[in-house]
Formats: sequence, structure tokens, C-alpha cells
Amino acid sequence: MSGLFLVIGITLSILSKWLQFNGQDARGDVLVFPAAFFLGLALLFSLPFFKEWWEEPSKRPKALRFAGLAAGGILSFQLFAWLVFGQGEWLGALFLIPFLGCLYFIIRTFK
Repeated sequence: MSGLFLVIGITLSILSKWLQFNGQDARGDVLVFPAAFFLGLALLFSLPFFKEWWEEPSKRPKALRFAGLAAGGILSFQLFAWLVFGQGEWLGALFLIPFLGCLYFIIRTFK
């Protein structure tokens, strides 16, 4: 599954850049978010502990919780970076709050 998510993420990243170079900045910017999501999933499914959780039915809820928190953290950080550095909107720094919340719960998942 890691390979599939990686191909999807890279394809969306390339499409995003192509749209930005062709003057469709808004569409290109929007495609960065699902690209980051799929690249994050590719990373998760390449980690041995996550594969073990995913393959064992009793640990699959833990894997789903971990993946959901990781995806939420990735998207929150991506929104923060896009708004603060790309758009110059300093209120985008508020997206660090859900990112840190997701990070906290990810760390707790390991306990």
C-alpha cells in the first residue's frame, strides 16, 4: 500500500507544480494538501510498527487512530505553512494548535 500512496502523492505534487507554472495558482495550491496527505500515508505504511498494527486485527483501531492523528497533524501543519509563509496571514499560526494537539495524542498512542 505504501507504493500506491507514494505514487498518488508524487503525481498530485507534480500536477500541483504544473498547474502553478501554468498560471492556475489557486488550483495548484489546493492540490498540495491531498499530496501531503498521501505522502504521509506512504510514510506510515513504510514503518514496520505501523504495518504490524495494520495487519493484526486487534491493533487495527490503534493503527486507524494513529493514521487519523498523523493525517490531521500533517494537514494542520501544511495549512499553517501555506497561510503564514505563502499568503502572509499570521493568523495561520493558529493551525499550530491542532498540530501540537495531534502530536500530543500521537505520542500518547505509543504508551
